[in-house]
Amino acid sequence: MRMFRTVLAAIVAALLVSGALSVSASAGALPERIIEENPPGDNQVSYNAFKLKGTVSEPQVDGTLLPYANQKVKILKKKCGSCKWKTVKKVKTNDSGVFKTRIYAPERGRWKWRSKVDHSNGFSNTKGKVWTLYFR
Repeated sequence: MRMFRTVLAAIVAALLVSGALSVSASAGALPERIIEENPPGDNQVSYNAFKLKGTVSEPQVDGTLLPYANQKVKILKKKCGSCKWKTVKKVKTNDSGVFKTRIYAPERGRWKWRSKVDHSNGFSNTKGKVWTLYFR
């Protein structure tokens, strides 16, 4: 009887461990949203201001794209390659998943910019393309 209990306990433990591993492996592989942006360098609004416009959408299992409507998008910048990204603005998307904002170029040097959407609703963090703005 003890042998049966020992074997049964080992089988149950093995099933629990394999189930926990499969759950943790699938949690790390969450899908990302899609961020499409227009390059801000082509849309100069004033002396040092540029217009950044982008669209955020969520891919679905059946292959369709739904807009990321009325949600927050963070605009990040950093001054150098080894510097950390800092949140500058938080903008909201409209009903179509479109966000618009102004970003500014420094008088001297270069700043790198990008957009980011935090994880939620089964999607992981999504980061947009990195853009560099500067005066020549």
